[in-house]
Amino acid sequence: MNELRPYLSMMRPYRGRLLIGAALMLVTAASGIGLLALSGWFITATAVTGALLAAGVAARLDIYVPGGGIRTFAVTRTVARYFERVFNHDVVLRLLRDLRGQTFSRLANLSPGVLGQLRSGELLNRLTTDIDRLDGLYLRGLAPPLVAGLAILITVALLAIGSIAVALTAGLIVMTAGALIGVRAWFSGQALTRRLASANANLRAQLVDHLRGLTELKAFGSVGYHRKRVDGLDEEERAGEERLAIEIATGEAILHGTLQLVAVGVLLTALSLFAADRISGAVAVMMPLAILALLEPLGVLPGSGLHLARARASAKRLDTRSTDGTYSSQETHPGDGDGDGDGSQSTEVTPGQAGDIRFESVTVRRGAGAKVLDELSLTVGEGEHVGIIGASGCGKSSLANLLAGWLVPDSGQVLVEGKPVKKQDFASHLARLGYLTQQTDLFSGTIAGNLRVACAEASDARLWSLIEALALDEFVASCPDGINTWIGESGLEVSGGQARRLALGRVMLRDAPIVVLDEPLSGLDEATAAQVSSAIERWLTGRTAIVLGHEPSAIPSVDRLLQLRTGRLARI
Repeated sequence: MNELRPYLSMMRPYRGRLLIGAALMLVTAASGIGLLALSGWFITATAVTGALLAAGVAARLDIYVPGGGIRTFAVTRTVARYFERVFNHDVVLRLLRDLRGQTFSRLANLSPGVLGQLRSGELLNRLTTDIDRLDGLYLRGLAPPLVAGLAILITVALLAIGSIAVALTAGLIVMTAGALIGVRAWFSGQALTRRLASANANLRAQLVDHLRGLTELKAFGSVGYHRKRVDGLDEEERAGEERLAIEIATGEAILHGTLQLVAVGVLLTALSLFAADRISGAVAVMMPLAILALLEPLGVLPGSGLHLARARASAKRLDTRSTDGTYSSQETHPGDGDGDGDGSQSTEVTPGQAGDIRFESVTVRRGAGAKVLDELSLTVGEGEHVGIIGASGCGKSSLANLLAGWLVPDSGQVLVEGKPVKKQDFASHLARLGYLTQQTDLFSGTIAGNLRVACAEASDARLWSLIEALALDEFVASCPDGINTWIGESGLEVSGGQARRLALGRVMLRDAPIVVLDEPLSGLDEATAAQVSSAIERWLTGRTAIVLGHEPSAIPSVDRLLQLRTGRLARI
């Protein structure tokens, strides 16, 4: 249950509301028990009184008090049910808001290396399905057993009117049966819900991947093959849902059968007490009906146990500290800032602010222990521009991620201004870093909106100046709404080269003193690359920079040019 502790702690600010909600659930259950028990008593007492009067025996029955009680229970049950639903769902929605915000913050603070291990469908599943299973943790998992236990106590009190021994015996049997069935559902649901959560995540991830790659699948004639994989995952998920439904139905059947048997036993015992003239006929009828009234509050116990197990499985998947999940705490930077590679903060450069960079005997291993970087050492002086070229996969991006703090070296250390990156405040470090990653990510929005990701207060004039420097002015001017033109989902309305320059523009808007540019001229023709190179060279003045590319022509002019090969650097 340790996995659920963070989500249980989220309920503390709402404990007053949760107690009120539980009280309304109890009032609803108690009203139902009272309504059925009193109705049975009243009908039987009326019938007995009528039979006595018909036989000429003097008899008297006050119908107003029990009649008023029945109406009170009926109205109270309806009103309490209504307000319980409204009140509890309001609390659940508030918890859902907090849960989504907390989960998004955790995902946002993960390093790109960790996020890169997650498919987009997997991320979507965590932000939707797993959260949906946790938002009902209180309403469907924790509150029902509490209400069921209190409802049993109320029923025991009613049975005690006829016989304390019968009340205690029936209460003990029902309490034991309910507890055993709830515990059984919890333990049997562990494996079921874990497999189901995994199947659901795999299906959603496969569907998203299938749709995003539909063009390529059609081009290679592989749609049918991939559709079979989707169908197979769908069958697996539906089989899991079916097993879960059977488990709930089995638990409900056992519980209902137990209550029915207890009700029969109570009825037979009550009739024997009536025959011995120890209780009235009305009380004898009321006692088994009180047991039957427990069907509603106890009927949810099997589902409650399974829901707790399902919530636990989702909590484990959402736990960024999990050692058996996709996330790894070792790859999450110790800082808790919310900056990112493109950044949302702006830092003005002043003379002497640009710091030096040092890589000291840095080794990074990947795959089956292969060394991507092997005892690599590099010093970049304050205000110096160093270019590093190398073939794809030689470790250039790993070197950049080390400087950003998104990757932790297996040995050695990376220092900025003499301080190890891993010991610096993550948000402050990223605020001073302008990082153009190898992957270009644009958002569904306008040209201006995508640029202002880096500097929200940037004026239109500043944006236009940047657009001209990056040779995007003709393209933007031809757009129907200029810089306010919508560029489509993930920037699908712009070319790869245009998208690359927009991503570069974000970095240039940041005015960061330390810069890492990974393939800044990727996707550009010779003339455009020359213009963009000039803009980059002017902008880099006064900054400490590492520029990465696959060949010398792929990077602007630098002070020093090095080659990365077999994990080590050599001067060209």
